[in-house]
Amino acid sequence: MAQVRPLNFHWYRPTLDKILEGYFIKDILLGGIGRPLRVMPWEDIGQIRIGPDSLVGTMGDEMALALTEAKSRGVRNVGAFHMGDERGDHNRAFYGDADYVIRNYWHEPAFATSQTRSLGVLWAPNGYRTGLGPIDAAQHLSIAQRRIIGFFAGAISGRLLEDQRAAMLRCASAAKLPFTIMTTGGFGQGLGVVSYASWLSNARFALVPAGNSHETIRLYEALEAGAIPIMVRSAFVSQTGALGALGIPPFILLDSWDGLAEAYAPFADAGAPATIESLENMRRQVVQWWTAFKQMQRTKIRNLIDRSFERVN
Repeated sequence: MAQVRPLNFHWYRPTLDKILEGYFIKDILLGGIGRPLRVMPWEDIGQIRIGPDSLVGTMGDEMALALTEAKSRGVRNVGAFHMGDERGDHNRAFYGDADYVIRNYWHEPAFATSQTRSLGVLWAPNGYRTGLGPIDAAQHLSIAQRRIIGFFAGAISGRLLEDQRAAMLRCASAAKLPFTIMTTGGFGQGLGVVSYASWLSNARFALVPAGNSHETIRLYEALEAGAIPIMVRSAFVSQTGALGALGIPPFILLDSWDGLAEAYAPFADAGAPATIESLENMRRQVVQWWTAFKQMQRTKIRNLIDRSFERVN
């Protein structure tokens, strides 16, 4: 009986060691591809040699030369997994050297391709950091058991869309909302992963302002922890079809952070049975949506990879 051909996942090892979402990529996004996965870390980026049936992980365009060299040898069934393009300003010329591209961060111009060889550019969520998840939904606290009303921990300034974070802080403070907000000096300068997960997992709401992009890792971490996200509408969220990535999820979506107090007002009587019942129904919808969403991403990725494998027998 013929063996199933594995997918060879190439990385520059120092980059692989820095990736926060390594588990999510390997075991969630690629966990359903239906074939063996061989992860191949390379120590010398100049010595990387890509063969067929490969996916090339790249932070920015650091693996562009390896992709170009593989194409020059006529190697087929080579995909690129592009990470880190939060601002949508990376050089994406190497997309033309791949049979398909999977990328994090939703920026509409990144999905256009004029290459007849290409099977297209597929968006995939960057997911939660390793250590925060995976969390079994059976371990989630119910709304009644959660002791923190709303939670945010992170830097307010130093991000491309820092005005959102400043507005969130201003509005929560002005309305004296009972939220726990911990400000830090910069990315990774606050709570450790386990502490951060503990706070999120005990919170009813997670405040999810934009950072360098409207898509942010804190959204996926909130979802994995079973908290209800509160975020501002954008092309990334609240639109369907080609204009949006998430469709219209069961989150609390604001037109701006100025609407935060009004959105929270129906739930202000935190101990009332009606409040707890309403929020618990919402929380369960969020968890169900997130579970289905992860499965949908796995299916899309498997279908894309299968199409590429089928072209090279």
